[in-house]
Amino acid sequence: MEYAQKTIIDFLSGKLDIVDFRRLYDEKPEINDFLQKIIDDLKNDPERERFAYSVVIGERTHQSIGVVKFLTAPDTDLGLRYSSQFDSVRQCLTYERHMITHNVETASGASAFYSELYSIYYQIDQSIPYDYKYRKAYGFALDVIPEYLAGGKSEMYIQKHIIPLFPETMKKTERKKAIKAKIKETFKSEKGYPCWAQSSEWPMDSEGKPCTYIGKGKSSGDLRRYRFLDETTGEVITVEQYY
Repeated sequence: MEYAQKTIIDFLSGKLDIVDFRRLYDEKPEINDFLQKIIDDLKNDPERERFAYSVVIGERTHQSIGVVKFLTAPDTDLGLRYSSQFDSVRQCLTYERHMITHNVETASGASAFYSELYSIYYQIDQSIPYDYKYRKAYGFALDVIPEYLAGGKSEMYIQKHIIPLFPETMKKTERKKAIKAKIKETFKSEKGYPCWAQSSEWPMDSEGKPCTYIGKGKSSGDLRRYRFLDETTGEVITVEQYY
């Protein structure tokens, strides 16, 4: 068995940590090449079942005929989405868009990355059981992380510095309550919380801790501004986003 396939199997079966696998995926092009070949072979297989789809882009509806139909892996939805949105496996596994992120240091990113890579490999091997630990971690994160902190540095901070403070041996309701309280204590606000135009971009201060939210800045057309205070330096940080 070649290196790329063995590494993929080790990751999917839980023998290789997701952060370590993502590092190898970025460093070893043969891993991505192996996955891309799976997709390319499916597209070029004349015996493979095909179907048509349409996708709305702006005000126009684009139609495509002859898209390969993927085998449906457990708890995944790769086929139509891959065919209609992505040009390559690497783009599929690493893209970021609004609240969707494939940063594997977050629960949401880890769950998306694992599920999509699993569903690609599933096309040639259905024997590896789906590992639900990433989906369970994501489900728990959805319960405790408010929407205005989901994604980006804020979610990474919560995953790394807050959730581990409260072990899984705690009663589930007590653990959730304690984590929510710690999040609110850590991500301070002088006036409400940001309603982001895109995904969360809550900034960190000079010491790597969350800044304090001051409030909205002046908006201009589709531009929205959010003001934060670095309490260590006294600097006011403005985050700009477009609708």
